[in-house]
Amino acid sequence: MASKVHLPVPAAVLKADAIAKTLALGRSHHNQGHLKLAEGCYRQVLAMDSNNADGLHLLGVVAFQSDAVEQGIRLIKRAARKSPRDPAIFVNLGAAYRKAKRNIEAREAYETALKLKPDLWEAHFNLGKALVDLGDFDGAIAAYNHCIVLKPTSAEVYVNLGNVYKFKDDGDNAIAAYERALALDPKMSQAYGNIAAVFVDRGRHAEALALMDKAIAIDPQPGELRFKRSLIALRLANFAVGWADYDSRFFAETEKISRFSAPPPYWTGEDLTEKTILLWTEQGLGDEILYAGMIGEVAARARRCIVECSPRLVPVFARSFPQAIVKRYLGQGERATPPADFDVQISITSLGKYFRPSLKDFPRHQGYLKGDRMRTAALRARYRAIAPGNLVVGLSWRSKSDRLGVHKSADLATWADVLRVPGVTFVNLQYGDCAAELATVKQALGVDIVQDPEINPLGSMDEFFAQVAAMDLVITTSNTTVHVAGSLNIPTSLLLPSGMASLWYWFLNSADSPWYPSINIFCCPLQVGNVNEPNARPWWADGIMRIGEMLASKSQERLAASVAQSA
Repeated sequence: MASKVHLPVPAAVLKADAIAKTLALGRSHHNQGHLKLAEGCYRQVLAMDSNNADGLHLLGVVAFQSDAVEQGIRLIKRAARKSPRDPAIFVNLGAAYRKAKRNIEAREAYETALKLKPDLWEAHFNLGKALVDLGDFDGAIAAYNHCIVLKPTSAEVYVNLGNVYKFKDDGDNAIAAYERALALDPKMSQAYGNIAAVFVDRGRHAEALALMDKAIAIDPQPGELRFKRSLIALRLANFAVGWADYDSRFFAETEKISRFSAPPPYWTGEDLTEKTILLWTEQGLGDEILYAGMIGEVAARARRCIVECSPRLVPVFARSFPQAIVKRYLGQGERATPPADFDVQISITSLGKYFRPSLKDFPRHQGYLKGDRMRTAALRARYRAIAPGNLVVGLSWRSKSDRLGVHKSADLATWADVLRVPGVTFVNLQYGDCAAELATVKQALGVDIVQDPEINPLGSMDEFFAQVAAMDLVITTSNTTVHVAGSLNIPTSLLLPSGMASLWYWFLNSADSPWYPSINIFCCPLQVGNVNEPNARPWWADGIMRIGEMLASKSQERLAASVAQSA
């Protein structure tokens, strides 16, 4: 009987087998979220074959998932050159582009994937997201409808579809999509939360709060849902629920709000008599100014109080709170004060639960922030000298908010009811370049709004505080200017849209503000007719008319007082 001959396995076969096993192990680690282990496997694959498309592709995915986004893009593009017929590579390339906010390239990558495999559900789904990023809502709806044809039982697609309809201000279709998602998956907490958001836009806040309770019963963890519930509750002045959930903003992915790390521990309301407390600010300038109204109360309780705020507010806070040590923070989430220098810490935005537990706990202050008195006096004298006896009225009409600015801004050219009031010197308080708008108003209405070249709010908030303090009255939309005026206790008329563009701290249909006693609120429905029609009335039209009537009355009172004084 002849003996068996054992032929050697070709090296290429052994190498291919080793690559396949290493890739499989890498994928296993990757699926379990062990990115470092997966990365090690993919690097081993590339050590064996530097042009391996799978190794390049998957290492690129790990890179962009680990926030090395540009590196990930380069690796996945190399993989695409090696394997140009693999649609999965282009789907992940699109995901990397989206993370880099390279939205046009993301769309192109998904479209390439669909050319290779037209029925690829993941490509349609992610194309929908990319089109939303680009503002192509109709295209996104088409992409999600393709997904529904391919996988009609996906609740997630209906949630995304509903979101697009909400972006289009089509609440009825948004609710229908969210309800379809719930029919497919009754545990889809996000759908309850999104229906609640539509209800908020429509002023149905109590119903929205009940829906948020349902959502949180499904998903009780701190995060997006609890934070959204807190905003609804606070708008209803339900402080017990609202403040309890408000810190969930730190865990809400869409908010991206940084929190100083512990230790030292976060303050939870305990006695501060023998302690040093660090307060820090967060979010935008308006929020910093709003919540600064509680700094003095904290400082009065503590042995020592340190405040870290954005650099532009340091001079104002230092002047306003001499009992505190005020310094700039290094960056969002990066404190400048060493941990050894304080005992406890808290964001000023989280102080409400301890100092504003009910409406009666809002003090009627006379202004808690202070402008430079000498600078204010000089500016006031200069503005009054332009037309002695006139009211000096500051104007601001735009918001720069990324999310809500377009809904909170009011076209200055349509403010004729205000700008034509006699006996008024108008001063521009609008930050940013608005020369074209001022020129348009001068040409159309014959009104010359004072533009002070010495004041640049974007450069010096200290100068801006002094300027606002020089006003007899401020008329503004919901932006940083209203917070500056309110914190200084300057009489202010706030032009405020209702619904989605109204932030919680203005509460519901209120004519005044617990935060700022000097503010009168002129609330207007956000939409009056179709704003795209030539003859449509903008949301602010009724409010401008009412403010114009108020301003005319004040101007007449000033004139009558001046006549009486000179008689």
